[in-house]
Amino acid sequence: MAGTPEDLASSSQPVLRVTALRWVIIPAGGVIVTALGYYLLHQDSPTEALIGGALALIVGLTLSVLLWRLVIFRRGLVAIHQAVRSAQEGALVPIVAAPVTRSVLGGLADDYNLLVRDLGSLFHEMEQSQLWTIGERNRHDAILRSLPGVLLTVDSDFRVTLSNRQAEMLFGCVSEEMLGQNLFDLLCLDEAGREVLRETFLYEQKVRNREIVLSVRDALRYFSLNVTFFKSQSAGDSSAAIILQDITEHKRLQEVTHQTEKLVAMGQLAAGVAHELNTPLGSIIGYTQLMIAEAPPFADSSRQLNTIYTEAKRCARIVDNLLAYARRDQCAPGSCKINDVVRDVVESVNCCQGKRYNVQVIMALEGDPEVQGEPGQLDIVLANIIMNAVQAAAKSAAEPRVLVTSRVESGAAVVDVVDNGPGISSAVRHRVFDPFFTTKGPGAGTGLGLAISQSIVTRIGGTLHCDSVFQGGARFVTTLPLRVAV
Repeated sequence: MAGTPEDLASSSQPVLRVTALRWVIIPAGGVIVTALGYYLLHQDSPTEALIGGALALIVGLTLSVLLWRLVIFRRGLVAIHQAVRSAQEGALVPIVAAPVTRSVLGGLADDYNLLVRDLGSLFHEMEQSQLWTIGERNRHDAILRSLPGVLLTVDSDFRVTLSNRQAEMLFGCVSEEMLGQNLFDLLCLDEAGREVLRETFLYEQKVRNREIVLSVRDALRYFSLNVTFFKSQSAGDSSAAIILQDITEHKRLQEVTHQTEKLVAMGQLAAGVAHELNTPLGSIIGYTQLMIAEAPPFADSSRQLNTIYTEAKRCARIVDNLLAYARRDQCAPGSCKINDVVRDVVESVNCCQGKRYNVQVIMALEGDPEVQGEPGQLDIVLANIIMNAVQAAAKSAAEPRVLVTSRVESGAAVVDVVDNGPGISSAVRHRVFDPFFTTKGPGAGTGLGLAISQSIVTRIGGTLHCDSVFQGGARFVTTLPLRVAV
């Protein structure tokens, strides 16, 4: 059996001790043989002297040869011992043996050199495998960390074992701080989301594109949840990989697309109805004016005719709104300073609706962006949104207020209108831009203000949507394209 370098080094010690013993025995034997030869040479018999001299010569030559071979053998053992010690320290150095030493040691040096060569080849392959493994690990780590979604792996105790760069950005901490945290403590889930995760891990069910809501820095955002389970070969425990993709903007675009489809259908219907109603309404208003002119000023019939005229004019305004909503032609080219439009509308609302409902509209405007769109169109949009916010804030807020802000973001001007009223419930939020849909009481609104406003903004090339995750009231966001310099 092959031994370790330590074994080889220790096994050489008895050999060296035997060699040292022979260094004592051989010279002593040489002295004895020389004395014997001297004694025999001084005998009277020539035959005895001849035999004694020959015997002394043979013994002396034999001892010299043995001494020479012992010296070579010892040097060879020392060289092998040093090579083994070098191999123990990591240097695989072959033994270069002279022919004389090779004849004494036999194939020991060749066997050691063969072993050194095989070990060197094995170590080289191990080093190459280690470098390949490190390279693959770094490549996989780079791929995982650069994923566009949040990646988390957890063990059977729901403890985080791996995270990527998107997870660091979402949770606001480095990967080392997330390691070992409980998944349910890390994710700020609502009760529905926690129930989804509990059932997923309880039955180890694969989840694909399940929508959940997370609280991220005091704001609710929508995420697509994907969960995959796998077994650990070392411990046999079940682990899971979790991928979260932020779909908040995607949901908003879905709502806008869905709303646009409804607007197109309702616009076609509204255009047909408006054209059909214009003619009879014009006749009713005209004949009512003639009858009012002929009726006595204070008669009951005069008051009734005035009521008919007022209601007919109201119907005419609704028809005009329908026509404005139904028009799909592009807006006339123009531009304006959006902050100037906001100031004019807020001043008008504060002087009228604000005093009526005791609600103050506050502004926080940034910069001086110039946007595409006519001031006469954009003031209609902002007036509808701000007046709705004033009426909503006046309903239940202890200190009703409306905040209007503007900023430039991603190459567009963004105007936010935020109120601290009761907000819009999720059951009706998807209908706020539907024509004729209103949460106000009978006679308080036609339900066309937001629909017309969204139609105007869409024709300009912007967007108008209600923030579905805003808490503590309602938030309407208007995005307008900036004016392109010619």
